[in-house]
Amino acid sequence: MSTQADAKFIIESASRLSGIAKLAAISFGLGDGANEAIKDCGDLIHDYSWVQAARGFQDGTLMIGVVRLCILLDADPKTVSFQGVYHRLKNPDVQRALIERVYGEHEAFQAIFGSSPKEMVAQFLEIYREIDWGIHSRLIHFRNYGVAHLLDRKNWKSITYDEMRGLISLVGRLGDKLIELCHIPLPPIDHTTEEYTAWGKKALLKK
Repeated sequence: MSTQADAKFIIESASRLSGIAKLAAISFGLGDGANEAIKDCGDLIHDYSWVQAARGFQDGTLMIGVVRLCILLDADPKTVSFQGVYHRLKNPDVQRALIERVYGEHEAFQAIFGSSPKEMVAQFLEIYREIDWGIHSRLIHFRNYGVAHLLDRKNWKSITYDEMRGLISLVGRLGDKLIELCHIPLPPIDHTTEEYTAWGKKALLKK
């Protein structure tokens, strides 16, 4: 691909990836809210129908969160993913082509309001390199064996709750950095998980 085509791919992918990262944070937040509601439900723990509904709500939202994480970190070069953006954006020629497309002659003015475009690119690459690929490998294994397919569970692998929270936070930061870099008119993803945790818990415990 040409550098111009790669820059175009990144710009056109930014809103889709950021949108899915937002939805992943919402899914995990709602599942986390269900978890908190179950822990703090008081006498509702004796209400069989409420407990089953809350657990079903938690399971469904967390499994959708797993699917969305896998989409965002897909290694298939034919798909739109943060991996696809990273492998293009690490090329200095693509960086320059993208910055020229988004900022043109106004590049120098951006630094007045915050990070310069070059700094934003460096920040995106730095965040991406925080990914623990061992955790990602177990995420994919869990998706394949526990969510998307009914396969033999021999040598079963999974991820912890905190590891999933960490990946949700990381893809949210990647999405926010793309929103900033590509001037996408979308609200920030930061704090989405916390907001939906509170709302999910409140909804389940509302009398």
